[in-house]
Amino acid sequence: MSALLPDCLFSGPFIMNLPRLLHLALRRATYALGGSVIALLAPLAMPGAAQAQPTLVRVGVYDNPPKLFLNGQARPAGILGELLLEIARRQGWTIETVQCEWQQCLNALQSGLVDLVPGVAHDRMREALYSFHATPALEDWSQIFTANDTLIRAINDLKGKRIAVMAGTLQLTQLNAILENLDLQAQIVTASSQADALELVRRDQADAAVVGHLFGLRYAGDYGLKNTAIRFEPTSSYYVTAKGHHPELLAAIDAQLKQWQDKADTFYTDTLSQWGIRLIEKPPKPWIMPSLTILAALLAVALLTLYLMRGGLRRQRQKLVRTEHRMHTVLDAIDAYVFIKDSHFRYLYANRKMCEDLNYTAQSIVGKTDQDLYANKQTINEFRRNDEQVLYSGERVAAEEIVRDRKGEVRATFFSVKMPVRDPDTQQMVLYGISTNISALKATQSENYRLAFYDPLTELPNRRLLLQRLEQHLLTVEPCQKPSALYFLDLDRFKHINDARGHAIGDSLLRLVARRLSLLIDAQDIVARLGGDEFVILKMLRPGSLDQCRQQALDFAEQLRARLEEPYIIEGHSYLSSSSIGLALITDKTLSAEELMRQADTAMYRSKESGRNQITLYEPGMQEALEEHLTLLHDLSFAIGSDQLRLFVQSQYDKLGRISGAEVLLRWHHPTRGVLTPNLFIPLAESSDLITPLGDWIMAAVCDLLLQTQPAAFPISLNVSPIQFRRPDFAARTRQILESSGAPAHRLIFEITEGVLMEDFVSASTMMRELTGLGIRFSMDDFGTGYSNLAAISRLPLYELKIDRSLIMGVPLEQDANAIVRTVLAMARQLRLHVVAEGIENEQQKAFLLRRGCHALQGYLLSPPQPIEQWVEVVRQEHARNLLP
Repeated sequence: MSALLPDCLFSGPFIMNLPRLLHLALRRATYALGGSVIALLAPLAMPGAAQAQPTLVRVGVYDNPPKLFLNGQARPAGILGELLLEIARRQGWTIETVQCEWQQCLNALQSGLVDLVPGVAHDRMREALYSFHATPALEDWSQIFTANDTLIRAINDLKGKRIAVMAGTLQLTQLNAILENLDLQAQIVTASSQADALELVRRDQADAAVVGHLFGLRYAGDYGLKNTAIRFEPTSSYYVTAKGHHPELLAAIDAQLKQWQDKADTFYTDTLSQWGIRLIEKPPKPWIMPSLTILAALLAVALLTLYLMRGGLRRQRQKLVRTEHRMHTVLDAIDAYVFIKDSHFRYLYANRKMCEDLNYTAQSIVGKTDQDLYANKQTINEFRRNDEQVLYSGERVAAEEIVRDRKGEVRATFFSVKMPVRDPDTQQMVLYGISTNISALKATQSENYRLAFYDPLTELPNRRLLLQRLEQHLLTVEPCQKPSALYFLDLDRFKHINDARGHAIGDSLLRLVARRLSLLIDAQDIVARLGGDEFVILKMLRPGSLDQCRQQALDFAEQLRARLEEPYIIEGHSYLSSSSIGLALITDKTLSAEELMRQADTAMYRSKESGRNQITLYEPGMQEALEEHLTLLHDLSFAIGSDQLRLFVQSQYDKLGRISGAEVLLRWHHPTRGVLTPNLFIPLAESSDLITPLGDWIMAAVCDLLLQTQPAAFPISLNVSPIQFRRPDFAARTRQILESSGAPAHRLIFEITEGVLMEDFVSASTMMRELTGLGIRFSMDDFGTGYSNLAAISRLPLYELKIDRSLIMGVPLEQDANAIVRTVLAMARQLRLHVVAEGIENEQQKAFLLRRGCHALQGYLLSPPQPIEQWVEVVRQEHARNLLP
């Protein structure tokens, strides 16, 4: 028996069904043998004793729902299965089922292991291998299905894609022909079944799958796939036998199918309907070729008057053909849908663009309705309403029509113009239409609006949209009846995070801030981003007295401040930021939007000046203070590099009274305000972009001072602003200044505060090590007044500690100050750090510090700050007297 089975059958379900196949073969042999015995015994039997044996039909069943599959009782099910069982009941056949895969079923048919296989499409190659009946059992087509995020709308979109298709099927043949005819380079991935083809797309091993339309509509959703508009030519399904075998089976099947279809038998139609299929109507004969009618009439006349009009008829025919050709050429060249519908909303004509997009030929689309072409009911109903207005009311309609997919998502927007035209032959109203795809235009308009009125980073309204809505809101403001408040927020330390961690982290932080603010406001409120790290909120308040409105506004501001203080987690790291908030109450409609913005902005600047992370309610008089602030900032920008900014130097002395170092101090000789100390204008420079050019100017001047004091070897210190130190390019700018000046870097000491070092220890340590690599040394300024972590300090490349003057003022009379100073000096000795005490103003302080090993002293007792020229002369005199160490 095994010799009768091809090798290809010993796999998959056939191995499991081998005992069943052997059983069927034995039964078949028994039937044959029984027939012979009956023939031999017929003369001996009584007349009428022989009974007709039922016909045994072995059917190969593969899984292709809803067309064909095995039910729970191992019986054929689905459309083709139920039709076959009914035919077998009427013919008296006994059905034996053999479960197999598609190709295995065909191999079994060739090998004689099964008699019949349902659901085989007809083509020339199969006609040589199998016998078909005449009347098709079912008509279907294949369709392309893709994942939801894959964009395949037309045949040309298949270029470069991976397409899964079941091996050995007509689908594969059709797909190969399409790709070859259109010269589309695509990769075909074969699958063992239609379900496997869908699974390959779901696992991203293919971009699209070709499966039967009925199978795909039933199961594509289970794999998370969607159908496309690309359909193949319809095919007919038949029951087949091996070539030349069992013609009686095919004849019986054909006769029954023809009877059902001719009489529209209820069993046949109900069977198709219960699986969601209606009978495919034959397209009516198109009337839309009036030119052919005219040709026929002209031909009849020509036959009667051939001898007179033969030449004229020939010329007229040629002219008509040329006109028709031109018409079709023009219509097919239009990049829009051009179509004609009859009074029953059936298509009579569609141009090439429409046919290609919907994957139909010009012939196959005739007779179809929108219900056949589109999957979404909302789209179909919208088309129908417009068509009814044209055909029933005789009106011209110009409207936007939206095409949606099966899930309701918008796929395209068309601008359609539809008009009624009366057919001269039938006198019925028909519809002429042209639909232009305006999806790209709508997307461009939407994008232009978004770019014009929304911030692209946070997707919040921008300044332009905010001012528009604020102006509209001011028209409805009533004092204490419809109160509101305008909040102006500026993030603290954002520039530091953005410079230190990069713009990507900064952008992520801004998006998180926008999300938090959006969750805090109500539906009628507005939150907008003005740019940079500035946000504005328009908050509606509850009606009440002026004091109640003010309290509401302050309470909400406190919610904002507390929420923005919470850590931000970005890429696994925690970042801290706060916000300076200014707010202005809106109770007077006479104010303009710009004036309100200016009030809230002024209050925000007051919060910045008050130490950041503050809330300030706008009050009259703040504007004048802000203008004063801006005026001073303007003056400072002109002072940098001029003789208004002057450097002073204060010497540092060792225990022998020799100059062992110096600190550079900055003074601003304002033309109208007099001498301004750094504590008045350095914060001003730090709040703007002036700190960088100011710091570079000071550093270049100190490098020039180092060269003037050679060959002295003592160092010169200068204070480095925290904002300047945190800039990522600070080390590179310092290197450039040193190289340009030629100054000795080892004589340069940067003084930075302990707060800068402890705030972001990792970044500060990295920057310090890069600068010490140039030879620069570091001094921790104002030491003893903060919260230094001694273990962290020991890991920093420090050269010097500078004891703050606030501690020196208490020695030697205050015991607490004495204890702190002794502790600092002891710690410095342990860490091998140089120590400078500043603010020495009397001999008792000097003696106390020298006795306890302080390395250098600085203060008015020893030397006040001196102009550069005067101090350089002192250094030269000291050097001449050999008083320098």
